Amino acid sequence: MAEALQGASKSGAGAGVPEAILVDPDVATPLVVIEAKASEDDLAQAIIEAEGYGAALVAAGYRPLAVGLAGTEADAFGLRVSKWDDDARGWVPVTYEGHPIDWIPNETDVRRITARGGPADIRPTPPPAEVLAEKADDINRLLREADIKDEFRPTAVAAFMLALWHSRGELRRDPKYVLKDVNEACGEAFAKAGKLSLSKSITVDAANLKLRQKAGRILTILERLNVTVLTAEHDYLGQLYETFFRYTGGNTIGQYFTPRHVARMMVDACEAGSNDVVADLACGTGGFFVAYMSRLVEVEHLPRTRMVEVIQENILGFEAEPSTAALCVANMILRGDGSTKIRQADSLGRVPDFPEGMASIALMNPPFPHKNTDTPVERFIERGLESLRDGGKMAVVVPASLLSKGGKAAKWRASILKKHTLTAVCQLPDELFQPFASVTTSIIFLEKGRAHNPARKTAFVRLHHDGLVLRKSVRVHRNSEPNQIPAALDAIANKTETAGFSAAASVSGEDEWSAGAYIASAVPEDDELRYAVDVQLRRLASFYTRYAAEIVAQREAIDAGDIVLQPYREMLTPIRISNAAKLPSNKGTIGGTFDIYYGLKELHSREGIAPGRTLIISPTENYNGTYGWLEFPVAANPSFVTVAQTGSIGEAFVQLEPCAVNDDCLVLLPKDDGIPDLVTLVLTAATLHAEKWRFNYGRKLTPSRIAHFRMPTSRGLENWVADRLDDMMDVVSASLTPYQKAVQEEKDMGKSNNGRLSMYGFDPKDALRAFMQVDPEAVKRRENQMRENRSEDDIDAEDAHVAMDEPRTKSLSEIRKKS
Repeated sequence: MAEALQGASKSGAGAGVPEAILVDPDVATPLVVIEAKASEDDLAQAIIEAEGYGAALVAAGYRPLAVGLAGTEADAFGLRVSKWDDDARGWVPVTYEGHPIDWIPNETDVRRITARGGPADIRPTPPPAEVLAEKADDINRLLREADIKDEFRPTAVAAFMLALWHSRGELRRDPKYVLKDVNEACGEAFAKAGKLSLSKSITVDAANLKLRQKAGRILTILERLNVTVLTAEHDYLGQLYETFFRYTGGNTIGQYFTPRHVARMMVDACEAGSNDVVADLACGTGGFFVAYMSRLVEVEHLPRTRMVEVIQENILGFEAEPSTAALCVANMILRGDGSTKIRQADSLGRVPDFPEGMASIALMNPPFPHKNTDTPVERFIERGLESLRDGGKMAVVVPASLLSKGGKAAKWRASILKKHTLTAVCQLPDELFQPFASVTTSIIFLEKGRAHNPARKTAFVRLHHDGLVLRKSVRVHRNSEPNQIPAALDAIANKTETAGFSAAASVSGEDEWSAGAYIASAVPEDDELRYAVDVQLRRLASFYTRYAAEIVAQREAIDAGDIVLQPYREMLTPIRISNAAKLPSNKGTIGGTFDIYYGLKELHSREGIAPGRTLIISPTENYNGTYGWLEFPVAANPSFVTVAQTGSIGEAFVQLEPCAVNDDCLVLLPKDDGIPDLVTLVLTAATLHAEKWRFNYGRKLTPSRIAHFRMPTSRGLENWVADRLDDMMDVVSASLTPYQKAVQEEKDMGKSNNGRLSMYGFDPKDALRAFMQVDPEAVKRRENQMRENRSEDDIDAEDAHVAMDEPRTKSLSEIRKKS
């Protein structure tokens, strides 16, 4: 590059030194050459000089873009981009829809533009979600510094965006005029769309002196995100609104705005086309309509002008909250049309021209019942069905409890099936609406006007992975994260059945609609189990660290006879033991490995029980399920697994200390009084953790519902767990040793237990390892059972995997021998 730029200086004699060169990091090829000037008035000169440097590189066989940048103020700069045209043997401007672009294209676009025969006119590429979130944080900070209250920041951002778009960036940046210009541009945009009454909700306070000073910077940030041009391609307004929603105190009116990829999935599942009329009776900022537009462009390949014509006639939207309705209209304006049939009205009220029977598709994510609204979701669904013509399709996001509760919810489900068909249910990822809410949701798909025929099976899907992960309170795309949306769409359309993912089942009457009730259990993936094991062991270690003194005190109380240590089965009535024996007990399942019992009714309410020394386990995920320490006369002999039925539903823990378990938990004991294998207990708890998606406050966790869960049988995984347990024991030992020594010192002085030794000995690490001891016959029986459940090919493959990938792995027999 240095050789190519010899003689390319501005004076024409020496070496050329451009302001910057963007270079391919792999092959050191120049992609973009940049020349900058201090004054915005010198933009023309900047691009001329950039093209001069670029011409020298072109002559050397490279094909860079030339970028001229002028201006040093953050809120006032100009930028132009040129590409080398082989036919014209000269430079031509890079454009978008015929207008010169004012941004530097990303690397992918640069390669496409500069290729021989590449286009000079490009479509802008949306910035990554992380970048948009970062810039939203910057804007939020500026608005906060301008004393804009949280609840008004989303509409303030919308005003700036709409003003930029309508004026094509021609707003005066002088603090005296900038806010006045913003309001005027917004008013003109709403008036042109015939929605002038809504413009009052999208304004900024022109008298705010602090905001006047910040406005230029806000406009510049939005311009750098290509807001003035990149509106038909990307739902900026919706995404920025969602980002600012975090700063408004969270869910204030029961609204959970539908993530764009989920809205698109719902549109795709309904196969929405240009001949469909699409209704949303709680349309928010218009996310479903944006997804519909995107499908028209990408699937039907409609040009933008035709797409705008379609949405003018084919979308019907209602939004009761005025500012949100105004945001929806602004979103439509930014996409090329604001005269769409969006109304600020309560669709559940008396609407004179309600579109009864007009829509072919209804898409909704209605507000869930909340402290500021008690309108049930069912009412929105019923009203949405009224908007549909017979045979029309509905896709609606609902809280999971509606699909599983009995009573009124069950009767409502039965009433729906009398008139309409339930075609599919898709359970959504647990963290989908975080950071706004942790509510568990599903999509239900209905077909209007045809009574449900149980012989026509309903598709059930669990969408566990949607390609996004939660990072710094924002869900962002990760290429490494699996994306099951294509497979989910296929399962919905074709009713495919895959254990752990999808099923096709008959539904009738008051049956529940939860996906977890119908999808067969599958052994969780090793990665998922390893994560769950890590969670288990950290919680177990935290228990020993937090309650070391209480653990030692309980052990001493047991030695002294103050607490009776008893096998759990001896605490149970014969009928409870008989009921557990009736549960499914197939080989390779939890029911085939454990007897499953309820906890103690005596501990259902802990009120009135004095603090004491007995460990009480309840349905919490804190400290291995520890409720606290109470005055209770008996404790169950460890070790076993407990799992929460309520509270932290589905959270399971291995209990290694004597404890009393309340009846909001289940107790899993190895069958036939077998000696517990700690590795098996940990993997069982991890399996339950992986399967907890099946349960919620409407769908209770019961013995019969977990008995069929399949147990992992991977030898490599078992050995990995054994190694992790060995590491965790160091933490346990370090936690207990100081308290054990204190007790021993008292004993040596004759002040404790008349000199009796603790039943656990003096080395807590050795004591804990003792739980891993299993008699040789039990080991042999387990290994034989594992082989019965696996083919020889599976065993050989696992052994090869262990040999190649896990050289540090010790066999279980070695671990037990060490113990």
